[in-house]
Amino acid sequence: PKIGAKFTPIRELALRGTYSRGFRIASFNEAYGLPTTGYITTQVQCGTAANPNPTYAPYCSSHGYNAYATSSFAYGLTATGNPNLKPEKSRSFTFGTVFEPSRHLSFTVDYFNIKINDLITGADYSKAVQQYFANNGVVTVPGITVTPGLPDLANPGALPQIGTIEYLFQNANSLLSKGVDFGATSRFQIGRVKWTSYLEASYLLKYSKTYDNGNVQRYDGTLSPCDVTSCSGAPKWRGSWQNTLDFGRFKTSLTSYYTSGYDLASTDYGGAPGECATTNIGASVVTYDDGTPILCRGKSFMSHDLTMALDVGDHFTLYANVLNLLDTKAPYDPSAAYGIYNYNVAWAQSGFIGRYFRMGARVNF
Repeated sequence: PKIGAKFTPIRELALRGTYSRGFRIASFNEAYGLPTTGYITTQVQCGTAANPNPTYAPYCSSHGYNAYATSSFAYGLTATGNPNLKPEKSRSFTFGTVFEPSRHLSFTVDYFNIKINDLITGADYSKAVQQYFANNGVVTVPGITVTPGLPDLANPGALPQIGTIEYLFQNANSLLSKGVDFGATSRFQIGRVKWTSYLEASYLLKYSKTYDNGNVQRYDGTLSPCDVTSCSGAPKWRGSWQNTLDFGRFKTSLTSYYTSGYDLASTDYGGAPGECATTNIGASVVTYDDGTPILCRGKSFMSHDLTMALDVGDHFTLYANVLNLLDTKAPYDPSAAYGIYNYNVAWAQSGFIGRYFRMGARVNF
């Protein structure tokens, strides 16, 4: 069910809100899927023999801090369907205001709060990775099976790297997302020219997952959740601003896109946001050979697109676009997207492509 209400105490001001509930049953793969394996690249943060990381010192010292212990490696993450899954159940509510001081201006502010209970997800394997290396291979996380990988030929008696982590899909406790959406629109006539400006922005207050064991993973403002976003992150701020000039047969628009920076220590990989410069950086942060993080925070990104269109006739239009008008470069990010591309493909793709021109014509019959 869903219910909504709107109250207009005066012509220029409106208050609005909604409340709804929903559910989702498990997909065929989540309920009955055969074992499926993907591979994750990680690195044990050993430090050095002179300045060891105390959490992993027994593992690293048993290998003599050699390349086997300190270099990155890949392990298999195997998920299997679980026919005993319960349906997810959600509830969401919004409330906000619309303010229109004149027919030329409009402003909106809306708060959203979405919670999903019995979330269908993978097991909390981030703790299993930490336990494996810190506790000499002993893992007590429920629903997790860790299998050792190939041994270190130089130290065959030492604890091997992780080979695979196996788990069934399970119902986590809950997933919570809440934030604020902003909008502003202006419309003005300047002689024969119509100017329209539209600004929208969203601020993510909280995005977190709670497991039945009480462990909470906080994602907002970080590179998390990697399993959902392929390590592209959940920035706090996102927004766009579009300005359009309409001369009649000729129209042009400039649109600016902005995404804020984010912490690279993703919590679903065992990291602690704000602690990248310490030893608790997690597996998502790419490091130098001595374990020092290459970068602790991804930078913000802003790009601009210019579009133009000329109506030659009622049925024929010429257009030209310049995407990434200022040729803004994608910020260097060695940890995003599992460290494959060295930039964030979700938010900075246009910065990798560079300034891009497109011209064409449209004919309507």
